[in-house]
Amino acid sequence: MSSATGRPPLGIASAVSFLVLLLVVACVPQPAGRRTAPPIAASATAVTQPSASASAPGPSPSLTFSRPTATPRPTFLAYRVRSGDTITSIAKKHDTTARSIGYWNRDEHPTLDPESSRYNPNDIRVGWTLLLIPGDEVDPDEITPPPAAPSAASSSPEAGD
Repeated sequence: MSSATGRPPLGIASAVSFLVLLLVVACVPQPAGRRTAPPIAASATAVTQPSASASAPGPSPSLTFSRPTATPRPTFLAYRVRSGDTITSIAKKHDTTARSIGYWNRDEHPTLDPESSRYNPNDIRVGWTLLLIPGDEVDPDEITPPPAAPSAASSSPEAGD
């Protein structure tokens, strides 16, 4: 497998040269202050951490990856109506609005529903349990209307069937 000159064939010489070059490049250290980036996970989001001083020379900011955390849902508080309470006084105590308390409790107490024909916010009774979220208000644009009650005409079969 050698040529007439005693040298290895050109293909083998090229392969050996390539391997030597690869070995030399792999063994050369990176310049000081330069880090390799960690592998990026598919579901991670990149967050750049600022350096301690923007004008100080040094390594560039590195990337850290963290998973997003879930936002907790608001927690309802159950408030039992006492003598002398009004819906407005309850709302002020809990940093919310009377209208919000009405929306949150409209299924259990229809007279508190601001969109109902039976709306009467002054009609609350001692002993009622009202659900409310302290420090939160209902956004009227995000309210879904209550389901409509079936009417007698729609529930009866049509004449002629």
